Amino acid sequence: MDIQKARRRDIPTLAKLLTQGFADDPLRAEYVARSRDPEVALERFFTTELEKFYIPRGVVDLVKDDGMIKGAALWVSPDAPIRRRDELRMFPGLVRALGRSLPRAMRIDYHDAAAVPGFPHWYLYTIVVSPQAQGQGIGGVLLDYGIARAGDYPIYLESTTPGSRKLYERKGFFPLGVIPSPSESPEVGMWRPGRVVTW
Repeated sequence: MDIQKARRRDIPTLAKLLTQGFADDPLRAEYVARSRDPEVALERFFTTELEKFYIPRGVVDLVKDDGMIKGAALWVSPDAPIRRRDELRMFPGLVRALGRSLPRAMRIDYHDAAAVPGFPHWYLYTIVVSPQAQGQGIGGVLLDYGIARAGDYPIYLESTTPGSRKLYERKGFFPLGVIPSPSESPEVGMWRPGRVVTW
């Protein structure tokens, strides 16, 4: 499978794919729980994140077939972590996207951020595969590609479902425990160690 870097022109398609992929995710449902149209809110949410951070400063890997995006992985590199200025850049778009749901989403994000290990690491925000491409191993290929790129760096992520945790554990991640949060859908922090340094 050919993996390529996402471009700005991919944002609308990517946002729709992420919205499809997270339509049944319990945590994302909390983010849009008070929205009049949760699907529209979720698409605006992902569009904002892609436009303001992941495309210009993050790393977005795509699997395409005949020009169609079949899967994507969104990463934050150790060299370009999400900073306060990035959050401020995203804030107006998140207000428009989430409306009255924003305060709860921010509280959940606050607890997630507090649980992130303080060591330099790659952060895997999400992997998503189109419904038509499920079962083809695309998620595993994207994860393997990211693991290879991380090299000596460790990787951290939050898992929201038992199914995703099993995939990550097969790839060398281990659970750090449930993240304390006001969310009704507990997330589990997961860590894949980098090279062991000996002194």
